[in-house]
Order: sequence, then C-alpha cells, then structure tokens
Amino acid sequence: MLVTVLGASGRTGHLLTRQLVYAGHEVRALTRHHDAQGLTGVGTTVIRGDASNEDDLRRALKGAQAVVSVLGTPYSKEQVRTYSDSAGAITRVLTSEGPRRLVVTSSAVLSSWRDPTMTWADRLVLSRAVERLGATLYDDMRRMEELVAASDLDWTVMRPLGLTDMDASTKWAVAEDHIAGRSTARRDLAAAIVDQLARADFLRKCVAVATTNESVSIPVTIWREAIRPSLRRRQTPPA
Repeated sequence: MLVTVLGASGRTGHLLTRQLVYAGHEVRALTRHHDAQGLTGVGTTVIRGDASNEDDLRRALKGAQAVVSVLGTPYSKEQVRTYSDSAGAITRVLTSEGPRRLVVTSSAVLSSWRDPTMTWADRLVLSRAVERLGATLYDDMRRMEELVAASDLDWTVMRPLGLTDMDASTKWAVAEDHIAGRSTARRDLAAAIVDQLARADFLRKCVAVATTNESVSIPVTIWREAIRPSLRRRQTPPA
C-alpha cells in the first residue's frame, strides 16, 4: 500500500521508512527538514511540509491507504503542542477526505504500565523524570491520544516503553496496555508499526510495544534520551 509517514526524518522515522519499503509498501514522507538525506530512494517520495498544516497534509495524503505518525519533540519545560496540533489536523483531514487507517506513536508512560522487576530506585527515577523533565511533553501526548480516540477513524495508538537504540538483535511483542519489559528498541517499534498495517485486532485501541530479549536500564535510558540531548542543546550556540 501507499503509506504516508509523518516524522520520517527522525530516528524512528528513518527505520520505519526503510522497513515499510522492505515490506513492499510505497512511502510518502512528509517532513519540515530540508536535510532529508537517507530518506530518498526506491519506494520513497519526500514532500516538504508541516504535519499540523492541513494543506500540506492533503498533498501528502493524496492516494494513500494509511497514515503513520512517529512525530517526536525533545523534552522541554515550555508548553509542547507538536502532538496535539498534528493530531487535530490529521484527524480533520482524514475524517473528511480519508484514508481511514491511522497509527500514531505515544508512550507507555500514559498507561498503568510498570515493570514488576523495577527497583525502588528505578521507580523513583522514572517518576521524577516524568514529573520534571517530561510533564509538558506527556500532557501533549495525552491530548493527542484524546483527539485520535474521539475520531471515528481506524486508529491504533502505539505506546513504546523506554524508547532507545539497541545494537543487539531484538525481539518484540505488542499487548493491550500491560506488557512485561522496560525498553523498546526503535527498530522494534518500527517493525511493530509495519505489522499493525496488515492487522485489524488492535483497531481503536492503545497498545504497548516492548523489546522482549534485551533491555536498557531506566536511568540509562533517561540519561541518553532526555538529559544528555537537553545538555547538548544548551551548549550549542544559536546560529
């Protein structure tokens, strides 16, 4: 099928685009970034635009059979609107013009998920990170989920656990809300999304995605994915 990918220029987006093409799909990647190196190639068309702009979305969605959003934004103390603004525009355009199939990426933080093997230190670090580093980001993810769930589209919300890069060969599992594990490799999330496009058992549901044979500790994941990138942005002088 022809799949429109939003957020294709991100780390998960690159992996997803390659896996979709490998699975035989055609990809139309909507991105604001001028540097789309690594996206262009056989089976992939890059369109410049903003996922919260309805005119840009219509151009990217024309003729598509499914839409996947792997949009992401850094942790910030400022208000975050990336997820909800794009979700509002996407659901409006899809409701009026199609297609009906929509997969969006959120986070297991929004569910009741907690790995039973977590130590008290892991739980403390996770709760402090959610409350202090990611409060505005997760609030906006929650708004996104509400907008998507309120639509009559054939939606699925994918909730990875601690999203990370892993070098080792990985295996993954998908379950409704509750799942064992503490990490989700980006390539496993991409593979699970590709798999969902051919399935109907998780339509109109929020599902957790976990890597089952490898994991990264919660403190390490928070350092790599939240704290270190934030420190780098502070140290980078404005252009």
